[in-house]
Amino acid sequence: MKNLFSIVLVALGTTILFGQNKFNGFYEPYIKLDYDVSKNFLQEFILEERTIWYDDESFKFDVKQIDLAHFSKLKLSDKNAVAVGIQYRFRENFDKDKENELRFTEEYTYTTKPKATEFEHRVRAEQRITSSETSHRFRYNFAVNRSFNGTEIKKGNAYMIGDLETLLTVAKTSKPEYEQRIGAGVGWVLSDLMKIELVTEYRLSDFTQNLVHELYFVTGLKISL
Repeated sequence: MKNLFSIVLVALGTTILFGQNKFNGFYEPYIKLDYDVSKNFLQEFILEERTIWYDDESFKFDVKQIDLAHFSKLKLSDKNAVAVGIQYRFRENFDKDKENELRFTEEYTYTTKPKATEFEHRVRAEQRITSSETSHRFRYNFAVNRSFNGTEIKKGNAYMIGDLETLLTVAKTSKPEYEQRIGAGVGWVLSDLMKIELVTEYRLSDFTQNLVHELYFVTGLKISL
């Protein structure tokens, strides 16, 4: 985990010191509500907002979008789960040149927990629909959570968060786009029902054609009922 934090710091330092074609900074808060319908079936609701605080050459604070999402998750076993989701992204209210987006998601996760560390492999397929085109995005995410105290993440404990994600987007009207993301942060279990997480994420967007460096500060409130 320490190595993961070091990688993030080196990547950010390299970006700042040596420059890049383009750099954007974002702040992304979200609220996630989980509801256990049964032992193996979960409903998830997410409200997320994105604000840009740095745009290539200047600081600014403009809301870019708001997302509403819902996922239905089915636990197949202790390690395997599948999910389907629907999401709507509001963009036109904040930028006349952008389009709102409807997104459908199919997901598979495989989770293991040797000792105090939890490893999760997640594969997603997404259909992203706007008024001008439909694109398909494929995502693989590897995530690590580790408790600072004890062998499990429980009430009153803090925990480390790390993840690495690779994305591919394809559409008829454009060339394939590749993206790489790496993130690290910390979380706290405030109660049996509530967690908060603070994560820094670095993204290489469309790195094979029009490279854009992006830095995200993400804050999350997770509520489980």
